[in-house]
Amino acid sequence: MKLTVKQIVKIEETLVLNGIQYDDIKLELTDHIASEIEERISIQGVPFEVALHNVFENWKEQLRPSSSHWVGLINSSPKIVLDKWVRTTKRLQLKALLIALLPTLFFAYFFNGKQNKFDYTITIQIFKIMCLAISLSIIIFKFLIFKSNIKTSFSLYFNKNATVFFIYLIFYGLGFIPIKLSIWDFGTSLFFVLLLSFLFVYSLFCLGLAYQHLQFVKKIKFT
Repeated sequence: MKLTVKQIVKIEETLVLNGIQYDDIKLELTDHIASEIEERISIQGVPFEVALHNVFENWKEQLRPSSSHWVGLINSSPKIVLDKWVRTTKRLQLKALLIALLPTLFFAYFFNGKQNKFDYTITIQIFKIMCLAISLSIIIFKFLIFKSNIKTSFSLYFNKNATVFFIYLIFYGLGFIPIKLSIWDFGTSLFFVLLLSFLFVYSLFCLGLAYQHLQFVKKIKFT
């Protein structure tokens, strides 16, 4: 038995009441839950309201509010949303760290006592320009997400991460926080190269999440 449009809307409303505010996850869950309800109605012959209640009871654990140290304990979301958020965060952070090691190793090899003060100054200016360029990109994507007037898990992850990274990027870019690259302190210089490289790569991954949000918005608007 196929559910009516009104019944599908009822499922979506129930998901929203359970904290599922993100359209991509809501769309996915609505499809799963609708299939389970249709199966119960067809096999057990129960009314829609009974099937709806029973199916949501089975999803109760996945919909309960949860938090995690990985994304900040103040960020409470339904477990199914949080689990995806934590998986995404871990995956992107690990990839960003591994990629950030490449310029760090490059710096360790080519700049270890082999360059002069001018080379370090140029490197600092390049880092500042990159910080400002990524900061500008974050502002643009934040505006586009706000303008889309749609919430997705991608926009959630982007906004939560990008806000923190934006502050560091803009402070480094404008010189409020010094980038400590010095021919006299190679260890500190190496740490800052790793730190900034991680910051750049992870910020680019976050911009990728913003792009995925816009692609989802484009998809549902033309469906």
